[in-house]
Amino acid sequence: MNSIKLIISDLDGTLLDKQGQLSDINREVIIKLKNNNIQFGLATGRPYFSIEPFLELWGIKEYVDVIIANNGLEVAVKSGPKFISNSISKELVFDILDQYKEMPGNFCLYYEGKLVGQKLDDFMNRVSKKNNIVAHVEDLYTYIKHDVEKLLLACDPNDMKTIEEFCQQKNDPRYRGFRSQEHLFEFMDIHVNKCAGIQTYCEYSHFTLENVMAFGDNLNDLEMIEGCHIGVVMDNGDEFLKSKADYIAIDHNESGFGKFILNYIEI
Repeated sequence: MNSIKLIISDLDGTLLDKQGQLSDINREVIIKLKNNNIQFGLATGRPYFSIEPFLELWGIKEYVDVIIANNGLEVAVKSGPKFISNSISKELVFDILDQYKEMPGNFCLYYEGKLVGQKLDDFMNRVSKKNNIVAHVEDLYTYIKHDVEKLLLACDPNDMKTIEEFCQQKNDPRYRGFRSQEHLFEFMDIHVNKCAGIQTYCEYSHFTLENVMAFGDNLNDLEMIEGCHIGVVMDNGDEFLKSKADYIAIDHNESGFGKFILNYIEI
């Protein structure tokens, strides 16, 4: 544990509780990390523009050194540069729409500061309210004019297994598809993941993944749980991800992030 220079955490299902709130314990631990010269960062599937406004609300704005957003596509350094990884072309988006046209769910994406989807469902309404972003219904084939960060497929959790198996059968080398929430499947460039984003920050900060502890709960956290020196998965997390963890922390609703750090790191 003495080699840890950066602790990085997923947001939803990991650092935040089920109401999307940061507990007092987790906040206090983040502050203690900074006071003990250990950097802290966020690694989330949310786009960067939707995260930054919450930092002050959560009371941690001055304590976050890096934000790995959009599942690794965006790397924003505190008082420093912002790195952007590979987007996916509109042509590939159209191919994915064609490939998955028989699959259940609603395709949508963030596009030019808006949330755009095929229909206005519960997912789009919830994300629009949560991130204070306008939701639009459009024909994606005619609406998309340039490369995009990622494509989302919101679905009933009962349909997720069907979508995951279909993606595995397709095995298209141009993109990676993964479940990021029980009701959300995402498509991104094959090279983009949270661990790649963390690696970018490590190179900028002159240390390595051997100096990083990562916390997560879902399959979009897989690469960083496996790739960082210490991978911690919440007890509420995906069972396959838990099998890859070095440690299991207690449930995110019980401040598992903060309590784990207090038990294993001297701060």
